[in-house]
Amino acid sequence: MVPPTTAIADVLQLRGLTGWLSPPLRPMYRSQGVLGTARTVRLASGPGDDGLFPLHRLLDEDLDGRVLVLAGGHVSAGAVWGEILTRAALASGAFGVLVEGGVRDADAFRDLDLPVWALYEATAGVGEELHVASVGEPVDIAGVQVTDGMAVVMDWNGVIALPTTDVLGDALAYADAEEDVVIALRDGSTLEEAYRFKAEMVAKLRGTPMTSA
Repeated sequence: MVPPTTAIADVLQLRGLTGWLSPPLRPMYRSQGVLGTARTVRLASGPGDDGLFPLHRLLDEDLDGRVLVLAGGHVSAGAVWGEILTRAALASGAFGVLVEGGVRDADAFRDLDLPVWALYEATAGVGEELHVASVGEPVDIAGVQVTDGMAVVMDWNGVIALPTTDVLGDALAYADAEEDVVIALRDGSTLEEAYRFKAEMVAKLRGTPMTSA
């Protein structure tokens, strides 16, 4: 079971870590939860020697379980991703797509059920404004470094490049504690009473004992 990204983010914060890419990325539709591994692509200005063809070739490879991470596309106001590439990614087994730049054909992402997060929607393509600078090398999005093969979690609340998968177990327990708070409130407890479930989990993750009520 994949923990909610909100729980993962809170656990990362408690450990003094980061990894969330939302903001600045935002969902193109409200997708279900996905856990995959990053396949990184760095884009750069200008047509380069081969334009976007290295990306097209990548989409013909086996991408089973991979989340495509396209960094650097924001240097163009156009869309670097759309329905055609989405269909190719799905055919190759991709689990999701992150685009630090523009996309179009957002309705197709929902219809095809491939989670796509991006900075913005655009009408025109990028033309010769972008080229693929590297594939499989570390990329940076909003100060978060994403390496090829890194675990990535996406759901309807956010997207996180995990600096360590060790947080997943704690994030599941954290999410359960938050659900206990909701149940207690639903059953008539005060917020102070109900919040103790979460406070106990936070104290445990911080390694600090709870004071008695």
